[in-house]
Amino acid sequence: MRQSTEIFIPIPKTRNTHCKVEIDGDDLTSRVKESSWVIPVTDGIGTFKIVLSNAHGQYSGTYQAGDIVKFYADNVDNTTLQFWGRIDYVKDNISKEGQFLEIEGRHRCYLLTEYLVCHSAINTATSEILKDIIDKITGFTYTNVATTTDSMNVEWNYKPFWDCVKELCNFAGYDCYVDNDLDFHFFEADSISNTTDAIVEGDNLLDSKNWGTDDYYEKSRVTVIGQSGDGLPIVYTAISDDETEIREIFIKDTSANTLAKVQNIADAKLSEITNRTPQAIVKSFGIETIKPGENIWILIPRQEIHGQYKVVQVTHSFGAKSGGWRTECIIEQDEGGMTKIIQNLSEKSDRAIQSENINKLNYSWNFEFDDDSGSHTTTEITGGVLKSTGASGTWISSANTSDLNAISCELRVKGEAIPGTVFYVSVDNGINYQSVTPNTLKTLSPPGSNLKIKAEINSASTQIYSMVLLYS
Repeated sequence: MRQSTEIFIPIPKTRNTHCKVEIDGDDLTSRVKESSWVIPVTDGIGTFKIVLSNAHGQYSGTYQAGDIVKFYADNVDNTTLQFWGRIDYVKDNISKEGQFLEIEGRHRCYLLTEYLVCHSAINTATSEILKDIIDKITGFTYTNVATTTDSMNVEWNYKPFWDCVKELCNFAGYDCYVDNDLDFHFFEADSISNTTDAIVEGDNLLDSKNWGTDDYYEKSRVTVIGQSGDGLPIVYTAISDDETEIREIFIKDTSANTLAKVQNIADAKLSEITNRTPQAIVKSFGIETIKPGENIWILIPRQEIHGQYKVVQVTHSFGAKSGGWRTECIIEQDEGGMTKIIQNLSEKSDRAIQSENINKLNYSWNFEFDDDSGSHTTTEITGGVLKSTGASGTWISSANTSDLNAISCELRVKGEAIPGTVFYVSVDNGINYQSVTPNTLKTLSPPGSNLKIKAEINSASTQIYSMVLLYS
């Protein structure tokens, strides 16, 4: 609940509902038996479900995965777009009530749950990190991303995009959602107040249930164990300031390889699962301006409720079965939210694997030097080691032909006395070479598919045990 000293007197608004459901450009409003349009903040992206009357199979085979779905609703002329989605699943059903087409899908930003992020940042503001990873995926903008002054470290290896967003939100104390124009909204939690609409008993309120605070998932401490580069554990426990009894959870994340990263995870998770706020589900006639994450005035005198409450999920429903357009708001806490959080924490131990590919390159070319290969100029491969036979020498690998042109690469080298050795990569079978620095992303210009590696060894002490060229 947002603390406020304001006096709020609601003025009833005229309700003249106008709704429209479009599927692949077709207006199917009159065929909608029921539909729901779910818009959460921070916890995920939106989803939808539509049940269409499909007598005699007139729409069977008409719509398919990938088709666009839009829901418009307002009190003027049904031009206010509330939800823009993409079909995932079409089901043709027959029951005692008749024949229906059931359509399910997600918000048009669905790629954010499927795109995997490889990104590293040190002492960087969460807003800048968010912008950096948005730039990695085309079609999205961030004109509504507020600037933060905090600083955090991240190292994500094939981490789902929206999981990255949630981590940033938890660290910064911010909320995030993507609107119908694919623009990101990233803002301080509880900072936005809806000044246009309200939910008021005796006016637009239909029902109010489950008001209260659930203490079941309240925890007082979070212990996180990461792992250093040489395999040693890094441990940090975040403890609530008002802990009176120990109620704890444990997270193992081997991708957290510094104390700062481990501490960030512990602090962020503790903030999620302490100081639980009230929760409720409030249903009303359609509210056209509400957005997830906003605080809306709720006045229900019989429950002694008078204040501004944060809406963590908006669900619009429409159809003959629901009696028209209705809006359901989940207040402050999703009832299933803590269950999902605890489940996600348990699953994280199983899936936390260090990728070792921060630049998300697609292919690798490995050299173990178990056998003699390539061409030598005062160098040799012996005992699994590439080295010079004198004060210096040059080794050139055999050729490797890629199916696609290599446009960028990164070289990794293991051995002794490597500094001083100069490395090159060729994309034209050794005609021309481009210098590369180990552990640094290199953009190849021009790109090419006929790869060779050259190493100029400048010390008799240099020994190269293994090497890999990562490339895309």
